[in-house]
Amino acid sequence: MNKMPVILFLFLFFSVPSIAQQTIKGRVVNATTGIPIAGSSVFISNSSKGTTTDNLGQFELKDVPSGNHDLVISSIGYETNVYSFTHDQLPLRLKVELMEKVKELENVTLEPYVEEGWNKWGKTFTDYFIGSSENAAYCKIRNGKAIKFRYYKKSNRLEAYSDEPVFVENKALGYIIHYQLEDFEISFWDRTFLYAGYPLFEEMHEARNALKAKWEVRRQTAYYGSVTHFMKSLFDNQLLQNGFEVRKAIRIINTEKERVKAIQSKVFNRQKAGGTEIIVTDSFEGLQRDTIAYYSEVMKQDDYKEIIEKVFLPADSLIAESQGDYKAVYFTDYLFIVYKNELEEEGFARIAYPARKPRMQQSYINLKDDNFITIDKKGAYYNPRFLYTTGYWAWSEKTANMLPADYNVDKKDQ
Repeated sequence: MNKMPVILFLFLFFSVPSIAQQTIKGRVVNATTGIPIAGSSVFISNSSKGTTTDNLGQFELKDVPSGNHDLVISSIGYETNVYSFTHDQLPLRLKVELMEKVKELENVTLEPYVEEGWNKWGKTFTDYFIGSSENAAYCKIRNGKAIKFRYYKKSNRLEAYSDEPVFVENKALGYIIHYQLEDFEISFWDRTFLYAGYPLFEEMHEARNALKAKWEVRRQTAYYGSVTHFMKSLFDNQLLQNGFEVRKAIRIINTEKERVKAIQSKVFNRQKAGGTEIIVTDSFEGLQRDTIAYYSEVMKQDDYKEIIEKVFLPADSLIAESQGDYKAVYFTDYLFIVYKNELEEEGFARIAYPARKPRMQQSYINLKDDNFITIDKKGAYYNPRFLYTTGYWAWSEKTANMLPADYNVDKKDQ
């Protein structure tokens, strides 16, 4: 029997006068010398609220939106500083100390890697970071040369990092995105992908009303059916009304295949000494013929057996605790989520299932290491590293379809 974890909200609430200005003021300095750092970027993550420090290292943000936020302070050559706060703590006055970045020493790295650049891995980065949706065709990374890569041959992993924000021009949705990249890793062996960071959105200035209307249509298409739309529907207890069917999915791992894969991996790693990508084969060097035949048949089996329950889950069955404008979400196994109001994009259907036509969007989510996530009324959720997606969302939830948290969608389901 699974035990419900003890859920502790980490939000601090302070009463302030209603007439207090909703502002954040502060000063950014070098943590070692105390010297002001001019030109530092200061912004509220996943919003359009941002500024830079003046010659004295000072900044001010006005009209801070309601909710739980991350204030991101960054400057080239320094470690990123993130200050989490709630709207109830405003006004804030901060002194931010930034630590200088220390160059990593390769001789203390547990696993050796190869430093490579945009020419080698740029397309791979773009495919995973921007995506391959219809909107992705209208996106461009303007400072790709600033992104560096580390390829780990032994574990067949790729990491990306940048000393400056990744500058994305999204002409499909009408945004310029300054993305402070904190994590980016592709595991080719496990076929998993993770990226995390802090985006600042800037509206493109365009006088033509026809183009603005196209942007709004595309923004709404990107929003409806998204993870944010799902989380907001979950918060509002409006899952079915907003087109989401949620059922529990149980995956029974094929333990025999896992055992055979481990044997295959050892054999393959012994055979493969270099290269930039490991391609899994059914090679089992040095084993008897009948054993090889058995292992080859096992490798053709599914990785797991899936059982999807028939009953739709109501929102309140997934809410473990509520406190003010926040709710804690917890569940075991997987959730199988179907969004009925839109079909998949043809690009996803072609890649995932070349033989079939687009169907209703189907995705899976699960929580990492028995954690929980916290959601708010706008559909934002925290900690994003605890939520894993597969299926359609794993393909669609990329930067090309990303919207700021303060985006105001139609009143259709507000």
